[in-house]
Amino acid sequence: MPNILMVDYTKNQKESYGGLQVMHRNYNALSYKNSVVYFNLYRYCKIGMPAKVINLLFCNYPGLIKKNEQRILELGKVVDFVWMDSSLQGKLSKKIKSLFPKIKIITFFHNCEYEYNKCEQKIAKCRQVFVQLKNLILSYIIKKNERWTCQYSDKIIVLNERDKLNIQNIYGRTADVVIPISFPNKQIEFSNERISSIPVALFLGSNFFANIHGIKWFIRNVLPFVNIKLKIVGRDMDNANLPKSEKLEVLGYVEDLDEYMQNADFIVLPIFIGGGMKVKTCESLMHGKNIIGTHEAFEGYDVDFEKVGACCETAEEFITAINEFPRRFANKFNEYSRNVFLEKYTDDITFRQIAEVFKE
Repeated sequence: MPNILMVDYTKNQKESYGGLQVMHRNYNALSYKNSVVYFNLYRYCKIGMPAKVINLLFCNYPGLIKKNEQRILELGKVVDFVWMDSSLQGKLSKKIKSLFPKIKIITFFHNCEYEYNKCEQKIAKCRQVFVQLKNLILSYIIKKNERWTCQYSDKIIVLNERDKLNIQNIYGRTADVVIPISFPNKQIEFSNERISSIPVALFLGSNFFANIHGIKWFIRNVLPFVNIKLKIVGRDMDNANLPKSEKLEVLGYVEDLDEYMQNADFIVLPIFIGGGMKVKTCESLMHGKNIIGTHEAFEGYDVDFEKVGACCETAEEFITAINEFPRRFANKFNEYSRNVFLEKYTDDITFRQIAEVFKE
C-alpha cells in the first residue's frame, strides 16, 4: 500500500468551484486504497505582502515559504509518492527530488498554467506599465516552475489532449496519461417535463474572468434575439455588474444546485477562453441536460454535439441553435447526455485510471 503525500494550494475550501471539485476528486481517488497525507500550502502561508514579493522574485510560487518547505521535506522522509495537485510547484518538486531521489513525483496539471495566464492577460488588456511589468514577472515565474515540474516529475497527468500538446510544445515533455474530469454517480431526480413554451436557459459559473467574459458577450449579442429566460447561478455573480435585461435573472450563489438543474430546459455555456476542462460541462452531463456551448466548453469531452445540444462559436450560431432548440428537443432530460456521463465521466472510471498510474 503506497504512502502518498498530496500537496495542494487551494485557497478557499468552503465554497464549491471547478478547481476545488477536481482536487477533491483527486484526493478521494488517492485515499481510496492508499494511505494519504494531505498538505495544503495556503493554510500555512501567513506572510505579509513584502515577503510575498520577495518570495516570488526567488521563483517560489505562492505557498512555498520556508516553513512549508521544511514541513513537506520532513514528510518526504516517510512517503513513497508525492502527488503535486498543481503544475506551479516545480521548485518544490526539484527540492524533493534532490533530497529524496527514490520518491516518485506525480504532478496533476489542472491547466497548462502558462497558456492560461496568457489568456487572462489578453482579456484584461491592461495598459498600465506597473501591471504589465507584474504580469511579465508572473509569466516568467509560472513558466519557470512548470519547466521544473516537467523536468522533475516522474509522471504527468493532464485533463485533455490540448493541454498535453501545449506542454509538449512549450516544455518538450509529453504527459504520461490523460484523465478527464469526473463526478460520483450520485442519485439524481430527473425531470420528465417537456420543454417550456419559453425555454429556461441556465448558466453555471462563479464571478471569474472567463465566465464574466463569456456571459457578458452572450447577454449583449445573443439574448436580445432569442425567446428564452436566462438564469445565472454562481458564487458572487450577483455582484458582477452584468448588462441588464428583462430576460435575465441573476441568482448568485445557491445552496442546492440540483433544483435549478432539474428545472432548466438547457444549459448554456458561452465560454471562449481557459484551459483544462470545464467542470460545469461534466456537471451538466451528470444531470442529463441539453447543452448549448462553445468548443472551449466542450474541450476534452467526447460527445456528439447534435445529440447533446449544439456547439457554437458565433452569435449567429447561438441564435440559430437556441431558436431551433424547442423543435429539436422535446424534454428537459437528455438521455444521451446522461449515458455519456455514465460511460465516460464517473469517478469509478477515473479512480481506476489514477490507480494505474501508481502501478507502472
